[in-house]
Amino acid sequence: MAIDKSWMQKSRVSSEYHKGVLEFSDFAFSNAPGKEVLPCPCIRCNNCLMQKREIMYDHLLDNGIARNYVRWLMHGEYEFCEPTNTSTNESDMHDEMQEMLNDAFGMPMPNEESERSPHVHEEFEKPNEDANKFYNLLREVEQEPYLGCKKFTKLSFIIRLFHMKCLNGWSNKSFTMLLELLKETFPEGETLPSNYYEAKKKKKNTS
Repeated sequence: MAIDKSWMQKSRVSSEYHKGVLEFSDFAFSNAPGKEVLPCPCIRCNNCLMQKREIMYDHLLDNGIARNYVRWLMHGEYEFCEPTNTSTNESDMHDEMQEMLNDAFGMPMPNEESERSPHVHEEFEKPNEDANKFYNLLREVEQEPYLGCKKFTKLSFIIRLFHMKCLNGWSNKSFTMLLELLKETFPEGETLPSNYYEAKKKKKNTS
């Protein structure tokens, strides 16, 4: 089912944005029956803090929603649901990534043009330690959970598992046991974390 997300790009004082926040709240909590708190996707909480519905609603109105949260994987939208009617596309996401890199490291993200330019290429021959860590992280989250998997990235698969853990009240031990079973089941070369704490660390590092 297609979900209208165009409101995410609207002004927070617009009627479209207010209506979108209400519809998002309905969608999120209808996919988590019995749950009183869910991860809040406002800019400040960034899906790292759990909030009640009324607090989340206020946060989204006051702080705005994280605009790069285009797949609501933490709120019941699964990988096969295609977002529609949103101006956020691959080009926009790439531009946002370049902005973030400039802010964090004072350097642009390499692209086709920079690869053709000897001067720009020279800048990337010796990136600083923070930039190296960031690029390694980008490569990691784009990994497949196993060779040939096209439906999930490593990150989206871990987020999906955490969503299921949250909805069903799994213990940390049961989450680790599931990961161990999946690692045994998946083909050789799988890239899943070994336990709950490793998975939580990877999710936290990419939030």
